Amino acid sequence: MASLADGFCPNVHDAPITAAAYDPWSGVLATADASGLIAVVRAGEATPGLVFRPGVGITGALAVIRGGTMVAAGDDDGTIGVYQTDSGAPVFQELRDGARGRVRAMRGVALSPEGARVATIAVDGLLRIWDIANGKREVAWQGFGGLTVDFDGHGQRVLCLDAQGQPRLVDLISHQGLPMDRLQMPADRAAFSLDGTLVIAAGASGLSLLRVVDGRLVSSFAARGGSGMLGVIQRPDGVQIGAVSTRSVHVFSMPDLQPVESVRHGAPQTSGAAWWGQEGIRVGGSDGLAHGGGEAAAGPVTAVGGFGTVRLAAHGDRVQIWLGDRRGKAIDVGAPVAVVQAEREGRYVLVRPVTGSLRLYDVRSGRVVFDAGPETAGATDVAVGGNVMAAQLANRGVRWWDLGNNRAWELQWPTAMALSHGGTWLGLVTPRGAVKIVEPGTGRDAVPDPRPSADVPIRLLTFVNRRPDLLVLDQDHILAHYDLSRSARDGVPAEARDVLQFGAAPDRIWGITGGQYAAVRIPDGEHATIMFVDIHKQVVVGELTGLHPAAEVDAEQGLVIEPARSGALLEREMNGTERRVLRSLPGGEWVAFGSRGILDASEAAGGALGR
Repeated sequence: MASLADGFCPNVHDAPITAAAYDPWSGVLATADASGLIAVVRAGEATPGLVFRPGVGITGALAVIRGGTMVAAGDDDGTIGVYQTDSGAPVFQELRDGARGRVRAMRGVALSPEGARVATIAVDGLLRIWDIANGKREVAWQGFGGLTVDFDGHGQRVLCLDAQGQPRLVDLISHQGLPMDRLQMPADRAAFSLDGTLVIAAGASGLSLLRVVDGRLVSSFAARGGSGMLGVIQRPDGVQIGAVSTRSVHVFSMPDLQPVESVRHGAPQTSGAAWWGQEGIRVGGSDGLAHGGGEAAAGPVTAVGGFGTVRLAAHGDRVQIWLGDRRGKAIDVGAPVAVVQAEREGRYVLVRPVTGSLRLYDVRSGRVVFDAGPETAGATDVAVGGNVMAAQLANRGVRWWDLGNNRAWELQWPTAMALSHGGTWLGLVTPRGAVKIVEPGTGRDAVPDPRPSADVPIRLLTFVNRRPDLLVLDQDHILAHYDLSRSARDGVPAEARDVLQFGAAPDRIWGITGGQYAAVRIPDGEHATIMFVDIHKQVVVGELTGLHPAAEVDAEQGLVIEPARSGALLEREMNGTERRVLRSLPGGEWVAFGSRGILDASEAAGGALGR
């Protein structure tokens, strides 16, 4: 079943776009990224109608057949496949993997116009051609190079480059090379012009055009300085071409190669993957987005946070604040964000950048309220509750601030900490693994030290939201519960009650409003598992696997929030049901939607979605 996050999704790549192919005859566009995900947009579609991942990362080797019914892809493990663009079903595949495949990692691919053959060029210098119908390889010629291969309009000739960067036009019936002038500017890319009369050759030194009929050089353009040409695209009517560099697209007239204009594309660290569609030139960036006009989307979500009605989505060095179903202010942090948290009453946002000091921001204005100083850089744990902010410092110890009274404290011995969501209590773990609870406003003991159920050091702890309860997790992965109400009232030490032991080590725990449920997050390679536990019945009542490793739990509502594709934050119920998506769109627009449709959206969101 498709994820809710696949809806209203104009951008699907959360990894660098590394290949693109556009068919001007049908209007079908295919893009691929470094994770191996392929997205196909057919004519009339505003968002990809097909998204699939047939293998590993793809570097340049992507092609769409004339008419748009099939897409071919070669990946970095040497697998080549041809797939239907309406379903992703394979028409042809030759699989490779591991070290055996990587020596022939694909760099260029082409489909013959009638759909009979697929050709590839790989890093091993072999030009390969297969018969798609019977799956048999027809050709494996050595001594070739470059990053492209192309068929002529009849599928009878193949255009490739030799190891010296010279174009080679080979007749597939006679297997004879046709004469072509030698280029003074070696190329690493070559393609037929849309009308089939010219060969366009491009390299770091410049552009060259050769006539197909006799192989003669007809025009050239030498690049002066700059960063070379990473890709070449053709306007749908064939009267202009664009050479893609790291910063710009340089447009030339055809066939005389006269410079027309140079346009800054704005794509960060582009691989050269680009296309020229009816909407104009677009260049794929390392942010997984297409650039080339207007304001881009916010980019992939890298960290999330939330409490109650507040949701936070970190897009690189920017945090988008969502209040209910509406997007509010954006916080420009100035450095990539590692952790972002919302204060329970919805007043503050706590941000820990990957580099730099811990900072507190106002939710409504997005302005800095408090900068905790350079000593908090790299803090291993952070928390905000009420007017109190706390940090587990990278060099051991805990520092916290009572912002209401403008006071700060520091203890060098705690190995872990937890702040109650209202800022009333601060839990600390001693070097011997015992728990102490202090008043943040004074630093004095708030209650007698809780008594553990076993002599095993505590590793993690958290307070239950809106209750005088504490949850701890020891080094044996046993979750225990303390009821602190009598301890606070009568000064009697609270006794631990073991709840459950886990088979793997959780890295986060949450106590959810009401006091019935706890949640734990367990890392699982590139993913995470979140388990919900009934504290009183001592059983797991929900287990969500395959989550984003940065997934969090809203301790107010018990909802799981995680980064999702195309600049989105996804909410799930305790049982895994997808509840709501909050998505930032291109052009500064946004949309919030659930299973029944749009909940709210910015005024011009329809334009960003092509509606």
